[in-house]
Amino acid sequence: MSAQSEHGWGAMPLPEIRTVDDLRSALSRYGFPGDRDRFEEELAAAIGASSTDDFAGAAAVVRAYRHRVLIRNSPEIMTALEDARAGGGGT
Repeated sequence: MSAQSEHGWGAMPLPEIRTVDDLRSALSRYGFPGDRDRFEEELAAAIGASSTDDFAGAAAVVRAYRHRVLIRNSPEIMTALEDARAGGGGT
Protein backbone atom coordinates (compact mmCIF):
# COMPACT_ATOMS: atom_id res chain seq x y z
CA MET A 1 0.00 0.00 0.00
CA SER A 2 2.72 2.47 0.89
CA ALA A 3 4.38 2.04 -2.52
CA GLN A 4 1.27 3.39 -4.21
CA SER A 5 1.16 6.57 -2.17
CA GLU A 6 4.93 7.12 -2.28
CA HIS A 7 5.16 6.76 -6.05
CA GLY A 8 1.73 7.98 -7.14
CA TRP A 9 0.70 4.59 -8.51
CA GLY A 10 -2.99 5.16 -8.05
CA ALA A 11 -5.60 4.24 -10.59
CA MET A 12 -4.92 5.99 -13.88
CA PRO A 13 -7.52 5.95 -16.63
CA LEU A 14 -6.62 3.14 -18.98
CA PRO A 15 -5.71 4.59 -22.36
CA GLU A 16 -7.44 3.31 -25.46
CA ILE A 17 -4.84 1.58 -27.64
CA ARG A 18 -6.23 0.57 -31.03
CA THR A 19 -3.52 1.83 -33.37
CA VAL A 20 0.25 2.20 -33.36
CA ASP A 21 -0.26 5.96 -33.00
CA ASP A 22 -2.46 5.31 -29.93
CA LEU A 23 0.36 3.20 -28.52
CA ARG A 24 2.89 5.95 -29.17
CA SER A 25 0.73 8.43 -27.27
CA ALA A 26 0.17 5.99 -24.42
CA LEU A 27 3.89 5.27 -24.13
CA SER A 28 4.64 8.99 -23.97
CA ARG A 29 2.10 9.52 -21.21
CA TYR A 30 1.86 6.22 -19.33
CA GLY A 31 5.00 4.28 -20.23
CA PHE A 32 8.10 3.67 -18.21
CA PRO A 33 10.92 6.19 -18.74
CA GLY A 34 12.56 5.61 -22.13
CA ASP A 35 9.84 3.27 -23.41
CA ARG A 36 8.76 5.51 -26.29
CA ASP A 37 12.29 5.81 -27.70
CA ARG A 38 13.03 2.10 -27.26
CA PHE A 39 9.70 1.25 -28.89
CA GLU A 40 10.53 3.32 -31.96
CA GLU A 41 13.98 1.72 -32.23
CA GLU A 42 12.70 -1.84 -31.78
CA LEU A 43 9.78 -1.31 -34.14
CA ALA A 44 12.03 0.12 -36.86
CA ALA A 45 14.47 -2.77 -36.45
CA ALA A 46 11.65 -5.34 -36.58
CA ILE A 47 10.14 -3.76 -39.69
CA GLY A 48 13.53 -3.57 -41.34
CA ALA A 49 14.20 -7.23 -40.64
CA SER A 50 10.76 -8.37 -41.82
CA SER A 51 10.06 -9.88 -45.18
CA THR A 52 7.55 -7.89 -47.21
CA ASP A 53 4.77 -10.35 -46.48
CA ASP A 54 5.39 -11.11 -42.82
CA PHE A 55 5.36 -8.44 -40.14
CA ALA A 56 5.04 -10.83 -37.21
CA GLY A 57 8.17 -9.39 -35.59
CA ALA A 58 6.79 -5.86 -35.73
CA ALA A 59 3.45 -7.07 -34.34
CA ALA A 60 5.29 -8.74 -31.45
CA VAL A 61 7.02 -5.45 -30.60
CA VAL A 62 3.68 -3.64 -30.62
CA ARG A 63 2.10 -6.28 -28.35
CA ALA A 64 5.03 -6.19 -25.92
CA TYR A 65 4.92 -2.43 -25.51
CA ARG A 66 1.13 -2.39 -25.24
CA HIS A 67 1.55 -4.86 -22.40
CA ARG A 68 4.09 -2.53 -20.74
CA VAL A 69 1.51 0.26 -20.74
CA LEU A 70 -1.01 -2.09 -19.13
CA ILE A 71 1.55 -3.13 -16.51
CA ARG A 72 2.43 0.48 -15.75
CA ASN A 73 -1.28 1.22 -15.39
CA SER A 74 -1.83 -1.51 -12.81
CA PRO A 75 -1.30 -0.32 -9.22
CA GLU A 76 -1.19 -3.94 -8.04
CA ILE A 77 1.59 -4.92 -10.43
CA MET A 78 3.58 -1.76 -9.77
CA THR A 79 3.33 -2.31 -6.01
CA ALA A 80 4.44 -5.92 -6.43
CA LEU A 81 7.41 -4.82 -8.56
CA GLU A 82 8.43 -2.22 -5.99
CA ASP A 83 8.05 -4.72 -3.14
CA ALA A 84 10.18 -7.25 -5.03
CA ARG A 85 12.81 -4.62 -5.76
CA ALA A 86 12.89 -3.41 -2.15
CA GLY A 87 13.02 -6.93 -0.77
CA GLY A 88 15.57 -8.20 -3.24
CA GLY A 89 12.95 -10.33 -4.97
CA GLY A 90 13.87 -13.40 -2.92
CA THR A 91 11.37 -15.69 -1.29
